[in-house]
Amino acid sequence: MNKILIADDHPLFLAGLKGALLNRLENTYIEHADSYLALFSKLQEDDGELDLLIMDLNMPGATGASGIYFLRQTYPELPIVVLSAHDSQDTRQECLQAGASEFLSKSVDINELVSSLTRIFAGEYQFPTAVGVTPLPSVQQRHYELLASLTPSQFKVLHLMANGDANKQIASTLNISEKTVKNHISAIFAKLGVSNRTQASKIFIEQEGR
Repeated sequence: MNKILIADDHPLFLAGLKGALLNRLENTYIEHADSYLALFSKLQEDDGELDLLIMDLNMPGATGASGIYFLRQTYPELPIVVLSAHDSQDTRQECLQAGASEFLSKSVDINELVSSLTRIFAGEYQFPTAVGVTPLPSVQQRHYELLASLTPSQFKVLHLMANGDANKQIASTLNISEKTVKNHISAIFAKLGVSNRTQASKIFIEQEGR
């Protein structure tokens, strides 16, 4: 059975996509996440059983292409399909540079989408290192690598911190203690080579907004 995780925060679109895929793909199980936090949590819980991730770029806690890069480094064998309403050539290129296996517009015909997913399930796709994908600019690559050095838990703390959440809010959202939050923040500072929340958030936000 093929297991798909769809990450999208629009209930109607999600319901329509899930129904269409289940009607056309045999032996398929679909889970969903409506935010990046939920996405990271489900991936951590999945324990390597996921066959495909379909993700939108614009969800609560959006991390842009840096989130894709982080996911690619953390889950190197996981096919990642970006399905986005922002389907400009620049957006497509950046997603592929960051590690997406495929980039498709949300306006794509369902038959074309099913065809693409079927090829991916059959192993007929290339990873982002393939010929034809322009390398990332060196500075952006370095920032992505710094972010990718974080653990999934640290990455979640960072993007909540970049959102302006205080330690108490972060602890409540992630269901951890404030002491654990402080420990994560100290580790984040060390890995990113920064000394305060503003500097750490700047690295994160600059990559998100590119």
